[in-house]
Amino acid sequence: MAEEPLFFKDAGEMGDVFKTAQQIIEQTRLSRDDRARVVAITDDRLKQLTGKFVEYDTLNSQNAQYQKKIHHLRIKLLKGELKGDEAKTALDALANERDDLQKRYADLVGLLDGQMKNIDTEITSLDAREALLIRQRDQYHSSLHMEVKWIAEGELKEIAGLKENLKKKRQSLVEEKSLIFIKKDELTESFSLVEEVIGNKTRRYVSSDEARACELDFLARFDIKMHSFPVKIFSPQESLTYTVTDWKHHYHYDSGQDLESGEKTAKGAADKVLPLNAGSVYTIEQKDLKFFGKSHKKIIVEALSYCNLGDYADLGFDTRPVSMPTIMAFLRPIIQHAEAGDYYHALGIASPTGWDEGVINWVMGDGSGTSYLSRNVAVCLIDSGTGETFYNHNDLRIISYVDYFRSEFDTDRVEKQKRLIRAEFESVEYLEFEKIFEKTKEDRFIIQKAFYDLEREKIGKIKFVEGVGMVFMR
Repeated sequence: MAEEPLFFKDAGEMGDVFKTAQQIIEQTRLSRDDRARVVAITDDRLKQLTGKFVEYDTLNSQNAQYQKKIHHLRIKLLKGELKGDEAKTALDALANERDDLQKRYADLVGLLDGQMKNIDTEITSLDAREALLIRQRDQYHSSLHMEVKWIAEGELKEIAGLKENLKKKRQSLVEEKSLIFIKKDELTESFSLVEEVIGNKTRRYVSSDEARACELDFLARFDIKMHSFPVKIFSPQESLTYTVTDWKHHYHYDSGQDLESGEKTAKGAADKVLPLNAGSVYTIEQKDLKFFGKSHKKIIVEALSYCNLGDYADLGFDTRPVSMPTIMAFLRPIIQHAEAGDYYHALGIASPTGWDEGVINWVMGDGSGTSYLSRNVAVCLIDSGTGETFYNHNDLRIISYVDYFRSEFDTDRVEKQKRLIRAEFESVEYLEFEKIFEKTKEDRFIIQKAFYDLEREKIGKIKFVEGVGMVFMR
């Protein structure tokens, strides 16, 4: 900070000008002291918070062990190794463990809330100090002593820098809080999944080979569309449309055999046809200069098929629609990367088991104030089984991408399968998916679509029978 100008030693004849100048200097001194206090107390509070968060890793480890227990219980129940009453007793025994974990997570949220409140208070005090200094600076009109204004300007920059730093610290606390909420929601969800199985409330059974077939079909359709040149790609960030005649940046990915299964290793599941959570990514990049410089992402268009891989490895099927904790945990790093790179990411996510109603409402915008919103990432959800597509119809950024993600079924082929199934269903109590497949040699996703359509038409119900697979029954 600059030295005090010598003219402040003598008030002279300038009167109000010198008085205002002295006030500015005094406020600058007070502001500098206040900034030092804010920095010191904030750092001290964050150190204390870090000390209290020592148990966070231990808590997450205990949560992981709990999740394994609840997963094993659900697997045994679905395999018929436990009866409903036995499973209910075992589930009740885990209720106290769940409640204790949730309480400890809630205590950590309380600590974060307290620190965020402290930061808000400090920012408010800096706002008041800043407003006062600006007001005095703007009232000081002496052209002879510009150094006074320079001193004020320098301090205002210091205040602005400190406020920005505090806001970043607060945002990091908000992110930690969101992660804890995801952990709490996962505890609730895993418990309710077992309750649904006990109460026979599962809505859909999808075998591993059906999930893999849906995955391959979804990505193949997407890739075909993305290579139907010229491809028009709209950038909301730049308010312009790129015309693509050749993709220079494109790749596929999958999870390989890293299945994170609950009971079986990937080796133990090697005899099954398993989905791989595969995806396809197309990127538009531009260099700083036309031919030189660093490339920067402008747009990413990505399609992927998302499955609960552990259940497919352990059971050979899955019954769970994708839930809110799962989708939030999945989207979080994608949003962070897009914000850091300041590019637009259009994401189409397909699920063979469908989507939880809460997720659908969140993405589509249900007017509750908790709808999905991100400046850099727009999301479209696809139900691979029914072909339904879910997105926010008020989000003009995603609308131009929906057709690239949409699952388009051959209507004639689906209707033919429906007629065949109806005809055979007249003389039997149930139809096996695998036998229909062997007889017709039709693509699995077409037969599956026919089953789901007929179920919606109340012709029958879809069930999964251990050792048999998907069946259509009365």
